[in-house]
Amino acid sequence: MENGIDRGGGSTQARSSRAWARDVLGAIALVEAAIAQRVLTDLPELAEQADLGRASSNAFGNAVTLERVDTHAGTGALLQRAGERTSAGERVTVVASARGLAGARGAMRALVAQRLGVVAHALCHADDGGNADALSLADLGWGVLFASSVGESLDLALVARRAAEDSGTPFVVVHECSRVRHVEPIAPMSRELCEVFIGAPNARVRERESEERDASTGARTFAERVPFALGSAMRELEALTGRRHDVLERAPQSGGDSAVALVGLGTVGDSLIAEVDRLRAAGHDVAAVKLVALRPFPGARLVKALSRALAITVIEGVDVPLAQSNPLTAEIKASFADALTWAPDYPGVGRMPRILSGVAGVAGHELEAHDLDAIVHNMLADERGRRTFVLGTDQIHTPVAAAPHAAAPFSMRGVVVDAETATSCADLCVAVVASALGLRARASVRPLKGDEGSGFAFDLVAGRDRPRGAHAPHAARLIALSEIAALDSANPLRRLARGGIVAIPSAHRSADGVWSEVPTWAKALIHDRGARLIGYDARKGGPAGHEARWLTAAACAGLALAGASASAAGATGATGVAGHVVDPSLVAREVGEALRAALEGSAEIGGGHDALASLTTEAGEIARRAFEAHVEVPRATVERDEEGVRLGRKDARASSPPR
Repeated sequence: MENGIDRGGGSTQARSSRAWARDVLGAIALVEAAIAQRVLTDLPELAEQADLGRASSNAFGNAVTLERVDTHAGTGALLQRAGERTSAGERVTVVASARGLAGARGAMRALVAQRLGVVAHALCHADDGGNADALSLADLGWGVLFASSVGESLDLALVARRAAEDSGTPFVVVHECSRVRHVEPIAPMSRELCEVFIGAPNARVRERESEERDASTGARTFAERVPFALGSAMRELEALTGRRHDVLERAPQSGGDSAVALVGLGTVGDSLIAEVDRLRAAGHDVAAVKLVALRPFPGARLVKALSRALAITVIEGVDVPLAQSNPLTAEIKASFADALTWAPDYPGVGRMPRILSGVAGVAGHELEAHDLDAIVHNMLADERGRRTFVLGTDQIHTPVAAAPHAAAPFSMRGVVVDAETATSCADLCVAVVASALGLRARASVRPLKGDEGSGFAFDLVAGRDRPRGAHAPHAARLIALSEIAALDSANPLRRLARGGIVAIPSAHRSADGVWSEVPTWAKALIHDRGARLIGYDARKGGPAGHEARWLTAAACAGLALAGASASAAGATGATGVAGHVVDPSLVAREVGEALRAALEGSAEIGGGHDALASLTTEAGEIARRAFEAHVEVPRATVERDEEGVRLGRKDARASSPPR
């Protein structure tokens, strides 16, 4: 389960000005504390969210009530209670697991029949069969939206509320919670945004009361309103916030004549959008489409976006072997069948592309960049390619990849020993990079697999535009190790981009001393990829436990600022890591303030205010040293060690292709 993190605290009227990293559950708590009057849940984790726990009133001045329903009563009782309170004039939200909602189909149908604008949040867990339960909600008459990031979870909650109350149709927002933890800084909503976009509780519902009581108004009449209500809500949110949302997104946006196309729903679709530029740079004429709305299904627009493709691969999160096709694949085939038979509102097409179906995210396999390379090659094989396959198996051939080239946004991978440290590093790095550089950042915490090692990694992606994709980045411009021992038996440098940076902890203050600590295989890899090596001052000894975690996080935050500022300034060829975007004197202050916001009021650090002040001061100094006082190994030193590089190339790790 993903646990939300809120360090801002309080209601919408009193909240910290520093945006802090949140995950999906934290985003749900943030938005519902601002607009809902009653939040019904059977998830004990939601009660731990500070936004809901501390909020005394929402943006409209109404009291916010968090009501826990006994799990033994079932999700059906939760939905029945939601119907009662909505009928009484309250704005109600339901937060439950997708599996629980799938088991309460009768109660969900009853809310549709009552024309109640209830919004539900369905948490969909990889360990519970992926999004199979969420897809089963598609035939109940509810609007169904899939969020692909923390920020999108917040925005779609607003959109669903507006569309549900405008159309008299309940909506469910599906949040896919994988085994990988994702964090992203999101700003609290203003009272003005809530008042303009959502409006006073149930104002729109009261305007429709007389019409809804008319028994002659059928379910399909209400359903016809939903696409217009949903589109209107998305357009108005963009006008108010600048954040664009649509029922589907295509990349590249211009042109519709790509030879092959990839289609995915939610987080899978976001990963496709993120990788399409890399695939096109590799010479593949490929497009990608991400679906946000499963209901109402945008069939006509989807056909228009894909009509010129020769082959389409639909990547799904669930496998239904005995069905004619997997759920999303069947929807797309039906849309093309309507277009071929000149159905109203559909563009006319003269042929139907070859439609293939792949399954990702099953059997513990996380979607990777090299999976998409294999999928494209499978489509280009014409009739020799497999029509159905499961990623993570040997059903489709994975081509040998070359050394990765970094994409435009800054990407960093930190390698640490445990999940708690990786989480602290992700939280602090995301908050600091977003605050100090004004970049949009996202981080993911995942265990290392295979020959990358046995520790944990946090992957940070930052750029002027919103980072896309929940998958591990194909390439990292900066790989930072918390311990040099990580290079002894594994290859945590597999994803190092050409011209990237490797940062290792070192007590040496000379370039030759830092270079001497690196194993020969790593020397060969650094040499052959044209990478740079730096040694940073890692604090040894001192406090243990929570304090040690945050001090490691502070060093990583300093390195992240150095790498991201160099990327932003275009100074990757200059001496030193850092560019000229951030003054070194500001690094200690930024990290200290971010750490104080993270730990203020927390029980993690004993000793009260004085202990927290001491820790933030020490963390700020560690971050400043990592940012400014690191030692870089000159390229001449790397080139001079011909013997070490030659010996290192004999190790398979030096030439292993990226995954």
